[in-house]
Amino acid sequence: MLVLDTQSLPAGERAEAFQTTVSANCSASMASFEDPSAIHARMTVSDFGPAKVFNIEASGTTLRRTPRISRSSDESSIVLALPMRTDNHMTWAREERLFGPRDLILVDLSLPYVYGWKGGGASYALHVDVDQLGLPRDMIHAAAREPRRSPLYELVRDHVTRVTAQAEQLADSPGAAALGAASSELMRALVVSAAGDDRRLRETMQSSMQARVQAYIRNHLRDPELTPARIAAANAISLRALYKMYEAMGQSLEQSIIQQRLHGARTDLTASHRRFATIAAVARAWGFSNPSFFSTRFREAFGVTPRQLVAARTTPGNPDLATSGSHRPPG
Repeated sequence: MLVLDTQSLPAGERAEAFQTTVSANCSASMASFEDPSAIHARMTVSDFGPAKVFNIEASGTTLRRTPRISRSSDESSIVLALPMRTDNHMTWAREERLFGPRDLILVDLSLPYVYGWKGGGASYALHVDVDQLGLPRDMIHAAAREPRRSPLYELVRDHVTRVTAQAEQLADSPGAAALGAASSELMRALVVSAAGDDRRLRETMQSSMQARVQAYIRNHLRDPELTPARIAAANAISLRALYKMYEAMGQSLEQSIIQQRLHGARTDLTASHRRFATIAAVARAWGFSNPSFFSTRFREAFGVTPRQLVAARTTPGNPDLATSGSHRPPG
């Protein structure tokens, strides 16, 4: 949901609107700007049940949560934040660091911090309540000093990147709350493994297995070599355990992957700026080497063939079939 777009406001009202929106939706803080006369910002908030995503795109900005603000407000969010496009600076727990666009920042928003960027930058962030994580704050703070210690760092970073970048679309899907729960489980596993708490690690790795496997699959959907054996090996489980997990979920591993790939292909086919020149190229990009199989499964899922969908999108006067069959059960 869009909560602020300063383009719709007079220049003199933008700073106050920015300040109010950040404090109401992210955490109470004081905002300052690289160029107060040229503030521009866009902010969105997306609800995922046990988690939320708060994204900011703005001109040069610094957010300061002072010790006084920290003492007077009741903030409970633990955040995984991603700098977007530029380096972002962060001072937290008396440490000042610079983070690039491929870095994942773990921070407890209840404590004082200084965070921001120069020029046109952005920050996308996944918020989970500390009570939802069920972990002591000292463990979270230990993990925050160096989340890269976790062997799950890249998996969680890629998951957060995808969820935050597509938050507005994903929050409208029937699986939004489940995705939020999975994101919370992944954050918990990252914290425990980065903090080096061996006592909790085994329990956490087991409880987060489903979320980790599904995140791994989402991150590798385009790979035609995404096989059950590879999924099992990457997640340190047996093939039997992998199949049993999906059986307990009431799903078929193979069909789940096919459905996710079909939805990805449909998104590419209906995009305003096509990444691929042909339908066959889209199919290959999503792991479908057989065009006939792709077309058949696409029609079963969405009620139209890929060619009919593209024709409806590109021919003036034709009805838009982009959502046709979207409520049909997978074939």
